[in-house]
Amino acid sequence: MNNQKKQKNISGFAMLFTVLIISLILSISLGISNITLKQTILSSLAKDSQIAFYQADAAIECGMYYDTNDTFPLGTEVSGATTQITCGNNTFDIDYTVSYDDYFVFKQTATSSAEPCSTVVFDKVTNALTEESIVKGIGYSVCGESPRQVQRALQVTYGK
Repeated sequence: MNNQKKQKNISGFAMLFTVLIISLILSISLGISNITLKQTILSSLAKDSQIAFYQADAAIECGMYYDTNDTFPLGTEVSGATTQITCGNNTFDIDYTVSYDDYFVFKQTATSSAEPCSTVVFDKVTNALTEESIVKGIGYSVCGESPRQVQRALQVTYGK
């Protein structure tokens, strides 16, 4: 009888030891998968940030090209401004809802909301001493509304 009781205690200990080992392996694997998921999200955000930065850079180059060719001279009114600019394969249309005299906003026409796009902002500042042009390029990793959308902006200020 004493032998049977001893055998039950040993099998209970083996079961407890097995459950502890499985729990330890499960917690380690969950920790590793959590780290992997966070690293994947970070690398995706880094890629999207780079896409948005290059979109902003391309937009500012396009804007500076049009600004230095006197497409937007000081004192131009929104109603008399160019309504569309084109750089490479990208077309930008004026956004009348946020454009004012001496402040023009052009948004890129996107073929899909999942594609990257950009915005060009022209601003003219005049005072008694200087006339300054401000060209701002804003790049987006995706055009549509997305919680993962990344936005980068560059601005150049220079006098004429």
